[in-house]
Amino acid sequence: TTICTALVICLLIYVGGLSYKFIGTVLLILVPVAIIFLSIAVQPNQPFLKDYQQKRILAFLEPEKYASDEAYQQKNSEMAIGKGLNNNTTTSVKNGNYISEPQTDFIFAIIGEELGFVGCCIIIALLLLVVIQCILIGMRSRDLAGKIICSGVGGLIGFQSFINISVATNMLPNTGVPLPFISY
Repeated sequence: TTICTALVICLLIYVGGLSYKFIGTVLLILVPVAIIFLSIAVQPNQPFLKDYQQKRILAFLEPEKYASDEAYQQKNSEMAIGKGLNNNTTTSVKNGNYISEPQTDFIFAIIGEELGFVGCCIIIALLLLVVIQCILIGMRSRDLAGKIICSGVGGLIGFQSFINISVATNMLPNTGVPLPFISY
């Protein structure tokens, strides 16, 4: 949630008209700081993250080592996506309860298992249409406040969708961000 909020704030600052020179300077500082933070965060006895947060990052970096606990849901999520329609066997991820609470963080895995690649593409396209519509409404706005509100709503939906789908497909560590309009 913090990452998503930070991304939305950066988007709002950009839409608000902050200069490119300032944005470039901030990026030149933030990228090395983020790399240093991540290199420290994976060390034992680090002071920044709680134990479960560090294990999520380590499980993302070394999934084989944490396959039975921290990386369990993401591994099963990857396995579920793309199985296809009418998948009612007990070996399915949904029916075999291989993902705890699938209606929340890993709903995209269940969509992938039940509807396959086409269903996943339809969900992504629908979410993208909502984001595009927010952007178009913001562009037609007569004042800066309307533009910022529309950009914020569209950015929040887009960033949350991207983070959730990236977690379900094992492109990002497990974060607990729901999929907008779909998660329980």
